[in-house]
Amino acid sequence: MLKLCRIKKVLTLITCAALTVALMSVYSGNNYSNNPVSAKTIAEIQEERKANEAKIADLENQIQTLEGDKKEETAYQDTLSEQIELIQNNILLLDNELAQISTDITTAETNINTLNTNIADQQVQVDANIDLFKERLCAMYVTGNDSLASAVLGSTDFYDMLSRLEMVNCIAEHDEELVNKILDEISTLEKSKSDLESERLTLEMKQDEQEQKKQEKVAEVNDLNDKYQKSEAEVQRLALEQENANKTKDELDAQNKELDAQEAEIQAQIKRAAEEAAAKAEQQRKAQEEAEKNAAAAQQQQQSSSSSSSSSSSSSSSSSSSSSSSTTSDSSASASGFAWPAPGFYVISSPFGPRWGTNHAGIDIAGGGISGASACAAKSGTVIGVSTSCSHNYPKSGNCCGNGYGNYVIISHDGTYSTVYGHLATVSVSVGDYVSQGQAIGTIGSTGYSTGYHLHFEVRKNGVAVNPSNYV
Repeated sequence: MLKLCRIKKVLTLITCAALTVALMSVYSGNNYSNNPVSAKTIAEIQEERKANEAKIADLENQIQTLEGDKKEETAYQDTLSEQIELIQNNILLLDNELAQISTDITTAETNINTLNTNIADQQVQVDANIDLFKERLCAMYVTGNDSLASAVLGSTDFYDMLSRLEMVNCIAEHDEELVNKILDEISTLEKSKSDLESERLTLEMKQDEQEQKKQEKVAEVNDLNDKYQKSEAEVQRLALEQENANKTKDELDAQNKELDAQEAEIQAQIKRAAEEAAAKAEQQRKAQEEAEKNAAAAQQQQQSSSSSSSSSSSSSSSSSSSSSSSTTSDSSASASGFAWPAPGFYVISSPFGPRWGTNHAGIDIAGGGISGASACAAKSGTVIGVSTSCSHNYPKSGNCCGNGYGNYVIISHDGTYSTVYGHLATVSVSVGDYVSQGQAIGTIGSTGYSTGYHLHFEVRKNGVAVNPSNYV
């Protein structure tokens, strides 16, 4: 019986050693080290993807704003085009008015020239008649006879005298009437000329006024054209900025796809490693059972005389082994199979969910005297991430270390679930270690981005943080 127990102990030691070697070979084959390469990479991937998604959201808002600005500029250009068209139509009307005014001025000048010619002709005739009248007066004066005396003395009788007087008066009246008529015509022509001169001056003033209006309209059109060109330049700038924003967004989308692929590959590697470790552990278990059976059979052959006693002893050993196995199970595990990670401390100082404008990915477990208390594995599994980069709890600077988690441990459970233990003061496990449920993996501290002693505990399902309160 003693010999059988010794054989079992030896086989157990061999099995444990083989299992340890198998696990280490699996994780070393997947390039795991004391640095949390895969786990940290997953955390970094998630943070980078989150940052990229925030940038993408900002870019989408920026693109929408730029599109709105482009529409406003386009509407502004339409307004400018309408104003330019309206002013150009006004300029055409002004050109037509200026052409008509120019024609009227030309007509007035022609009429004025004609009147000047007529006035000159009339003046010549008046001058000739005046000269003739002067000659008559001069002749009458030289002869010493006036028409009245000649008419009286030269008449033969009274009736003859009256006839002569009437003729003299008629001649004088005719000369006077002719001169007055010519003078009236000259006066009329002079008035017409004055009116035409006034009309020409009025037309010229109107022409100057219309020219001024035209220049103002042309200047206004030029100003609107400048504004239109500036608006076009602004639209081109907005389009270029929008194109760059779309390009950056596409690059971020591509980065997120690449990050998704990297995370999927890491998760696949973790799952394969866990499956291989489980398969090798199952092989070792079967080998141990086979060795125990062979040892029992050999012992039975050696003690054939006391086979019933050996059988009873074997049954007792089996019963003891079964009892021992049930004793090692963790009775504190929840229905989901996870146990509380900080035994003796049950205050949740910060729950899972929105906090300080971000999402708190786990729960913070605190309580008086928690500093230095043990942080225990919530479930059996393989350590896949360890960070011991923080050598102090205080003072702090920003995130301090460990990407804000401080010293931390990450354990993978069956390739689907993983748990994270952050802000540890010390760490007592290494990457590749297989830990049992309830086994201490470090002591609770306040390293990383932490303002007090507590344990930050996360549960991740396929790499995505879920509410730990639903599992422990």
